[in-house]
Amino acid sequence: MYTLHILPGLLPLIDLYVKGAIKINRTINSDREFCSFRSKKTDILKFKETGPRVFIEEIGLKQEWNKKIYTDIKNSAEYMLGEFDQDGYVLPNLVPIQAIPTINKEHFLPRKKFRIFLVSVNRRLGVKKDYMGDSISFINELKIYSRLLGKDINIPAILDVNFDRLAITFSYIRGPTIRESLYNIGAVLLDRDVEANNGLDMTPDENCWLIHTENKSGSLFSVIDSEFIEDLFHEVKKIHDCDVYIRDVKYGNIIIEALSHKPYLIDFESSRDLSTFGRYVKKIQKEQEMKLFNNLFFTQKTDINLEKQE
Repeated sequence: MYTLHILPGLLPLIDLYVKGAIKINRTINSDREFCSFRSKKTDILKFKETGPRVFIEEIGLKQEWNKKIYTDIKNSAEYMLGEFDQDGYVLPNLVPIQAIPTINKEHFLPRKKFRIFLVSVNRRLGVKKDYMGDSISFINELKIYSRLLGKDINIPAILDVNFDRLAITFSYIRGPTIRESLYNIGAVLLDRDVEANNGLDMTPDENCWLIHTENKSGSLFSVIDSEFIEDLFHEVKKIHDCDVYIRDVKYGNIIIEALSHKPYLIDFESSRDLSTFGRYVKKIQKEQEMKLFNNLFFTQKTDINLEKQE
């Protein structure tokens, strides 16, 4: 079987080419794409009932706590319950929250990029991402989701899109991220802890999400097993089959769903739509992602579908 070999020195150039081509396309077509997605809002929302659903009662918001506020939340199309900080803790907005890690205002660590809120959408929990005026990331995430929704891929559903405020509300997936689970067994991974430990933030970029302990694989397999990694690998393959380069596979973007213990991937604002590129560029980009996957999960996975394209 023929295998494409690319000189390592060419990989950064190919990545730069893809990045530049996508940037030019966004610049030229941004207004047209924005109008197109606005007109397709109904199509985007038709999958909102898919996937796991979590309701406000599951985090302790019940009628006996406060009948008036509970009724307001229950009857609201959207009700803001709290805000997520950089490490995934929620600062509650005047309501008690259970089963989700919370934090007080004093220790709240503001997010570095977009603001993210925990909301109720007709009693269903959602995660509202405010793109802070960044229309490029807003449209890119919508574009990626339009390729992935309805394809039996473990990602959140989209519950609402606000084109005026540039915000998307995703379904809340119950369960911790791999990053949070590793932190709970002592790995130094949270931003507030890495900043407090001199030298850890100097880890090379391509390895920055590896566990800062001596026995990396042992720590990882304390929170997930080989079956989970195999399931995750197949989810990544399904995304690749949609010609999407995730570009942000890391412990903080993979949720261990609490009931099924299956992997769910989140955050696609930096992902790349490769559908307009040739098969060699697609293959190179996807192989780069598989290399990162293997580094993160101590595997030697290859995507057989990529080899079949040759």
